[in-house]
Amino acid sequence: MGLRVEIQNLGYQIRRDKTVLSDINLNITPGDFVAVLGENGAGKTTLLDLILGFRKPTRGTLRVENEKPHQDNWQSRQAIAYLSEKVDIPGDWTAGDFLKFNEYFYAHYSHELEAEYLKVFRVNRADRLGNMSAGEIRRVQIVGALSIEPKLIVVDEITAVLDIVGRRHFMSLLRDLNRETRCTIVLATNILEDLANNVSHVMLLRKGAVRTFGPLASFLGGATPDAFSQKVADLLEEDP
Repeated sequence: MGLRVEIQNLGYQIRRDKTVLSDINLNITPGDFVAVLGENGAGKTTLLDLILGFRKPTRGTLRVENEKPHQDNWQSRQAIAYLSEKVDIPGDWTAGDFLKFNEYFYAHYSHELEAEYLKVFRVNRADRLGNMSAGEIRRVQIVGALSIEPKLIVVDEITAVLDIVGRRHFMSLLRDLNRETRCTIVLATNILEDLANNVSHVMLLRKGAVRTFGPLASFLGGATPDAFSQKVADLLEEDP
């Protein structure tokens, strides 16, 4: 079963006159698969950083399994997988070096799952990261992240650099993990392809505030999944 994320009156400022997020209220229940959507600068990455404890809220409360993520004694980190294009990995490391380093932080790391995902994403442990494309590096990260048997998966914008096959495999794995283990998934992306066939909830951020949040069926309002992208575009273009 996945982890719960509870957010009440959350706000985040980087200076007195710059508000990044304001009055965020959310209840992400165990097993939800949430797509976080919005234009560049809407606050998607900041929200994920707060969920992960990389930043401290300037107002309101945010809890994961009733714990404040920014506190260092947060034990739930063992059950959280994080995937982001912001992660820098030494170029002289091999894929195997990175996976060994990643394994060190997770007591329940599964070598069986790692071997399975290495095949799925066609990753060679001996290949050097400095010789890989951005998409190939993200494949290595995915292998390490999913091998910890996570209860919460937080994904920040990595789908844009994955190729067609890699993105298809990744979204399929996320869907299967969500349905089989009920892990919670929070995925920030601007790539809308196939989201409607995989996610359970949609969150749309606009100018640091939640424009809409709810089950996919409610978001579509009876429309077919084919209308998903148009629905997102329509909401982003509406006057706030």
